[in-house]
Amino acid sequence: MDEKVVKVASRLCMIKDLGVSGNLFGGNMMAWLDEVAAIFAIQVTGEENMVTVHYSDMTFKQPVKERDIVDFYCGKVRRGTTSVTFEIMARCEEKTVFCADAVFVALDRNGMKKKIDWAEPFNTTK
Repeated sequence: MDEKVVKVASRLCMIKDLGVSGNLFGGNMMAWLDEVAAIFAIQVTGEENMVTVHYSDMTFKQPVKERDIVDFYCGKVRRGTTSVTFEIMARCEEKTVFCADAVFVALDRNGMKKKIDWAEPFNTTK
């Protein structure tokens, strides 16, 4: 397991992202997370076609408000034969607002699971 945790992206919470309670709508957070996780999965594996398989219990720890900047971090990578599992965390002003484990699998051109070539070192700058 690679314990390295890296910042992958940031998002600004705007009025259009809010739910009726004035907090970031959970569905918007989940869409942001899935996009960030996909980016990370592609970067860390070097594979072009990575798809979401599973998220662990999604825990929303703190509300996100309009004008908050949400920073997304991924790491603690666990390598599988055809998949990668890692932690994804969203932080706002040094507070963790969300965390979960994500599992992505590599697919070939026919949509079938594909073995990941882990010969390349962990690299999130590709």
